[in-house]
Amino acid sequence: MNYFPNGDNEIKLIRFIAKFQYLSMADSKYFFPSSKYYYRNRVNNLIAKKFIKKIKSNLMLDEIGIEYCQLFHFEYTRRNRNKKYLPRLLQISNIGAFYNNCEFVKYTPSFSMKDKEQFTVTARRFIGILEINGFEYLTYQITNEQDSKYAMTVIYDIQKEKYHKNIIILIDDSSKININDFAFGLNQVLIVTDTEDNREKLKYLNSVNWSKILDKYYRNKVVLSEYIFCDYTDYKKTYVSCFYFLDSEKINRIKQFLRENRNKSIDIICDSQLEKELKKELPTARYITVNLEEYIDKERNYYD
Repeated sequence: MNYFPNGDNEIKLIRFIAKFQYLSMADSKYFFPSSKYYYRNRVNNLIAKKFIKKIKSNLMLDEIGIEYCQLFHFEYTRRNRNKKYLPRLLQISNIGAFYNNCEFVKYTPSFSMKDKEQFTVTARRFIGILEINGFEYLTYQITNEQDSKYAMTVIYDIQKEKYHKNIIILIDDSSKININDFAFGLNQVLIVTDTEDNREKLKYLNSVNWSKILDKYYRNKVVLSEYIFCDYTDYKKTYVSCFYFLDSEKINRIKQFLRENRNKSIDIICDSQLEKELKKELPTARYITVNLEEYIDKERNYYD
């Protein structure tokens, strides 16, 4: 019997659990991109060798796994055994597992943040930082299991934020919050319905070739705007705002502009799905719907 891990994917899984403490059995599929149930065979192989163990549906390091990580000096986080904290750790590891093999998205879990005085796991609600092509986004998650009171604690938490100006809120059901409550005067607050498709879409958050879209629809008649309420303008009568996800800060700024300038209008560029959501907040805007997938420079998308 081979008493060592079989290949890089098994080693990556062991290293991941060493750092994140727990991993749902279902999330181990992100480490073995093959047939539907292949990952279960690989995990069971590691369980048989006592690298990891499974309690209910969750994986954690076993005795050989701990020794292996110590031998090779892998990053190791002592397992938190507080059952009340387990759901949060599983949320964190779920996101980490999804992006574990992504070259241009780096996820730093909240418990790994270096500034322990500014960022405390117990007092703050964020679950970490998503760094997407060099841009950092303080990240929160609101699940269906969390009630409106929890959403309010997220609002209070963001109000206390002094460093990060870009926020991502992953939410199971955006209809359970009032988007107007999430405007704080920051750069971006992105409200993202938490699906695998949207997590995949987040990888290309900063890779849309907006200038190419602008050239097609405005023929070089608009330029980057210095106004806070729009992204492009001709500084006369055309104001253009681009949306990849719902951005509560941008929506709030547009609303303020339209309230103060009732004789003016604004153009919004987005995809057809997002248009339905935006029209609830900005019904008087002129919408230009685009298949944004056609304008994403994926080959230029890298993480350095």
